[in-house]
Amino acid sequence: MSKIADLTYQGIRHRIISGDYAPGTHLKEEHVAEDIGASRTPVREALRRLNSEQLVQFVPNRGAYVASWSLDDGEEIYTLRSLLEGQAAYRAATRIGLAEIDQLIVCIKRIDELLCYDHERDSSEILAANNLFHNTILEASKSKRLGKMLSWLVEMPVIVQTFEIYSDNDIARANHMHRELVDALKARDPHWAQKVMDAHLSSAQRVSAFNRENAAGIPIQTVAETAQHD
Repeated sequence: MSKIADLTYQGIRHRIISGDYAPGTHLKEEHVAEDIGASRTPVREALRRLNSEQLVQFVPNRGAYVASWSLDDGEEIYTLRSLLEGQAAYRAATRIGLAEIDQLIVCIKRIDELLCYDHERDSSEILAANNLFHNTILEASKSKRLGKMLSWLVEMPVIVQTFEIYSDNDIARANHMHRELVDALKARDPHWAQKVMDAHLSSAQRVSAFNRENAAGIPIQTVAETAQHD
């Protein structure tokens, strides 16, 4: 793949993951090319690649749209994450080093600090600290296979964007479970670590589903429904 094609792909993908291109957005090649600063050929290639990742959906005679994510999609993704990250925590318990445990503690403290600020919450900073926490455990598991499988799941828009509507209490509860997970890793207890990770992600899934159902009371449209009004 050429450098231009790869940069175009990364640019479009970032806009989808971040929410700049919202679910259901019609990705007209000429408009996307203008946004990215590329010609239509690499944009077309990038859209096909993103379609294979289920981030873009092609509607016959309509073109490409940003994929929409239902509550069932979110539940499935969290279930898969629970299985894979539970295994990562299990492996990490017998492989993690002191420096990695220290990094986990830094992440926990950083989330606490961000929740204590008087001004408007910086969700992107909290998300970054949360991702670093989970990535540190994944790296400590010493499994390239788990890394490859999880890299796709944790960046799904249904995961990233619903984080914005978590309450401070939701995040504080999740961070409390982070602390218990560190305790399990310090104890070198793989079964404990796996159970805590499973409970942590199961809780996150329930909160995410509840928040998405209640946020603004807006029903979720499918890409096909969006295309009909385009």
